Amino acid sequence: SSSLQSIGSWIGHNLLYSEVLESDQRLPCLTFTIAGYGTYGLLAPSLQFWLALGTCLVLGAIYSAILSCVMYKFIILPRKLHSQSSSSKSNEYHSTSTSLLIGFGVIMPLCVIYPYYGIHFLLIKNKVIKFLFGIASLTTAFRCSEAVFGFLPTHVDDSLWNVIVYNAFPVECKFDKVGAIPSTWANVGYYVRNFGVSCTALGLYCSFLVMSDYKLYPTEEGPKLGDVSLYNALNWHQLANNFSIAILFQIYLTTFSYAINAVTSLVGLTQIPMMLNPIFESTSLSDFWGRRWNLVVHGFLKRGVYKPVRTKYSRLAAATAAFLASGFFHEWLLSVVLYPDYDSVGEDCAPPACFQPGYGRNTLFFVWNAGLIGIEYALSGAAIFKLLKKHLPPVIISLLVTSTALPVAHWFTNDYVRTDFFHDGQLGWPIIIRLDE
Repeated sequence: SSSLQSIGSWIGHNLLYSEVLESDQRLPCLTFTIAGYGTYGLLAPSLQFWLALGTCLVLGAIYSAILSCVMYKFIILPRKLHSQSSSSKSNEYHSTSTSLLIGFGVIMPLCVIYPYYGIHFLLIKNKVIKFLFGIASLTTAFRCSEAVFGFLPTHVDDSLWNVIVYNAFPVECKFDKVGAIPSTWANVGYYVRNFGVSCTALGLYCSFLVMSDYKLYPTEEGPKLGDVSLYNALNWHQLANNFSIAILFQIYLTTFSYAINAVTSLVGLTQIPMMLNPIFESTSLSDFWGRRWNLVVHGFLKRGVYKPVRTKYSRLAAATAAFLASGFFHEWLLSVVLYPDYDSVGEDCAPPACFQPGYGRNTLFFVWNAGLIGIEYALSGAAIFKLLKKHLPPVIISLLVTSTALPVAHWFTNDYVRTDFFHDGQLGWPIIIRLDE
C-alpha cells in the first residue's frame, strides 16, 4: 500500500504537477504600461499544464483499454456470435442479460468511481485537470451503453483493436472496414494552427473576463437549487453574465478539442469535429444541440440513450431521456471537478479548497432545454418560423436560438463561475493581467 501511494505521489508531483498547478504561480514574461490605465504583464502558457493534460489522456486511455477488453469479451463478441448463428431464444436472452450485467453492473460503476480514487491517489488539485480526468471515464461509460444496446458506430465492433481505439480518447475517431481511418499531416497542421488561434483568442477573452472575476455584473441568485428564480433569469445583468460565460465555454471546448484532435491526428487517427460555432451559426435548437454543440457528447448520448429509448418510445420521450442523462452526468462531473482531498485540507475545509456544488441545477437546465426541443417539434412547421428564417440574417437567427436557453444558462454555469475553475484553466493560455492593483 505504501509503495502504491509512493507511485501515485510521484506521478502526481512529477507528471501531473499537482502542487505547481494548484494556483497560478506564473511571472510576467513581458510588461508594458498604458498611459492612464496602468501597468500590465503578459503571462505565458504553462507548459506543465499541457503536460499534465497529456498525462491525463494517457492514463485515461490505459484505463479505457482495460475496460474495452472486458466490453469486447462479454458484450460485443457474444452479440456478434449470436447474430451470426441461429441461436435459441433462451440463449439470446442469456446473452442480453450478461451484457446488461457486465455493462451496467461492472463497467459503468467502475467508470463512475474511478475518477474519485484517481484524483485522490494522484493528488490532483487543479479543477480543469479533474474535469478532463472525469471526461475520459465518462465517454467510456456511455460507449459501453452503445455496446450493450448494439448502437456502436459502424465498424467499431469489427475488432478488439477498433474498440480500444474508439474508447481511448475523449473524441470520436472515424472507422471504415479496414479499421481506424488514418489522418494526414494536413490534418495535423489544421488542428495545430486552429489550436494556436483558438488558444490566443481564449487568452485575450480570459484577460478581459478575469478583471471582473469572470462576472461582468454582481449576481443576486444563490448557488443552491432552492435559490433558482425565473424572475432573476430576466435580469439584464444576469443575461449579460450568461452570454459572456456561454461564449467562454464555447471557446474553451473548441480549444481543448483542437488540442486533443492534434494529438490524436499526430498518432494517426481521424476524428469528427467537436464544436461547430453553435452560438453564432445555429439555425434551430435541434441544430444547436444535435449538429454543432459538443458533437462527441451528442454522439454518445444519441447512441447510448436516445436510440435505445427510441426503439420503444416516441421521439420526444427519447430526446427527454437524453437531456436527463446529460443533466445527471453533468451533476456527477461537477462532483468530480469539486471533489476535495480531505487528507490534505481536513473535513472542515472551505473555499477555494472546497466547494459544495448546487446539485440539481444542471439537471434543471437540461430539462428546460428538453422542453424547448418539445416545443420545437410541435411548432417547427409554423409559418412564422419559416418567415423568420427566410428574412432574418443567419447570425440573428442563431442569437435568437441561443436566447431561448440564455436566461437560465447560469443554472449550468454558476458552479464553474463561483469556484476557481476558470482561474485554474487560465494557466494554459497566454493572458494579460494588471500589475499595479
